[in-house]
Amino acid sequence: MAKQGLTLEQKQTQRLALEQQRLLGMVLEKNDAEMAEFIDNKVNEIQALEKKSDENDEYDNGNNQDRDRGNDNTPEAEVSAETSGDDDTLAWYRYFANNRSRDDEYYAPIAVNEKTLQEYLTDQLGELELDETQQIIAHAIVGNIEDNGYLRRSTAEIADDVTFNDGFVVDAQQVEQMLKTVQSLDPPGVAARNLRECMMLQLERKPQSEDVALALTMVDKHFDEMGAMRFDSIGRKMGVPKEKLEEVFKRQIRRGLNPFPGNAFESRMDSSQQVTPDFDVELDEDNDRLIVTLRNNIPSLQISESYALMNERYKKTDSLSVKETKEKKQVQDAFQRASMFIEVLKQRQETLFNTMSAIVKCQRDYFMSGDERDLKPLGQQQIADMIGKDVSVVSRAVSNKYVQLPWGIKSLKSFFSEDINGASRHEVYDDLKKLVDAEDKAHPLSDDALCDRLKEMGYKLERRTVAKYRDALKIPSSTVRRKMAK
Repeated sequence: MAKQGLTLEQKQTQRLALEQQRLLGMVLEKNDAEMAEFIDNKVNEIQALEKKSDENDEYDNGNNQDRDRGNDNTPEAEVSAETSGDDDTLAWYRYFANNRSRDDEYYAPIAVNEKTLQEYLTDQLGELELDETQQIIAHAIVGNIEDNGYLRRSTAEIADDVTFNDGFVVDAQQVEQMLKTVQSLDPPGVAARNLRECMMLQLERKPQSEDVALALTMVDKHFDEMGAMRFDSIGRKMGVPKEKLEEVFKRQIRRGLNPFPGNAFESRMDSSQQVTPDFDVELDEDNDRLIVTLRNNIPSLQISESYALMNERYKKTDSLSVKETKEKKQVQDAFQRASMFIEVLKQRQETLFNTMSAIVKCQRDYFMSGDERDLKPLGQQQIADMIGKDVSVVSRAVSNKYVQLPWGIKSLKSFFSEDINGASRHEVYDDLKKLVDAEDKAHPLSDDALCDRLKEMGYKLERRTVAKYRDALKIPSSTVRRKMAK
């Protein structure tokens, strides 16, 4: 009997550990706006979980009952480690305290040199194994995507463009196949041809659940009625209560989907965009050190006092009725889920902070100078090794995250690049641009010629890689550059 109890306990512990890892992966990927809604949902879902009051947040001196229960997810106001200013060390890492007043003002700084949606999609296409025809079609599709993320031209029209403008005879079916590839890129919902398809693409990318399945059915089968808010009619057809559908619509569709997936990117007509940074990196020139700050906007959570007291009472009580035994299990489950979620939030903040700190340590020269040529080759595995996490954790931690620098805002992903014969992609970009700037405009360098010149400079690159880098720099082909020079 003891062996069976031990086995059940081990299985339960393993299940909780897996659930905690799954939750951590989810919250690492989310930005502040997504986290706010996610936390609200969890507070509503887990009865033992509650937000701290403003008074507790602002005046908690470390001795109140919430902290005694060990359920405060607020990071320390400042975590620091002062070291010398050489290449291998950093000084003064800190968190923003979580005890801001509700009257504090926040601002969304203007991003500098952020990518357009089309550039972002082009970068992702460059990582795929596509043949020449597929590349031409994919770039034609991306070129026709509007700034709000929608594709308004038909596949037949795009096929005609590729056939007549690029000299590749393709049909609408080939374009349709590549359109599915483009629609699989980020952001979810991109390249949709209408609102219904945009919603479907986003819902299909969400972690699947009963609510997501209901939302998919509503959008797929009852789109017009849903738009008219006829949940009574939809409910009768689906066999689902009206109230349930209204709740699913509110949380999964109205709040959970973005009807304009391209709006988060820089417009081709407007060189600025609103981005809320997750970190600040400041240079203290007097002490030759860098200060890394995580903007901690996550509210403090705690286990409600009533659940904490009930949990303690049941721990000390052995003789229970059937009803009390059932209630004890419910209380313990809620207490356990609340404790786990609070711990996950703490792990998220620590992981984000450690990831950013490791990036700054590896790219210290850049953060000191602001010159992109100082960026070194850096892979996510290197950061993973430094912070003792799996590379998938780092990938989630840098996804859709930004840092405020004295010279503008940068995405965390921009600090990573492959090693090209000891140089970073940024250095290759710089040398490639210099070659094009110095060329004879009447006889511009072809991609083959650019490839040869770069090889002479020590970069062992393939022609298609050079072409990809040229596209990323928005440098036209040699044929177009020749026409432009006339």
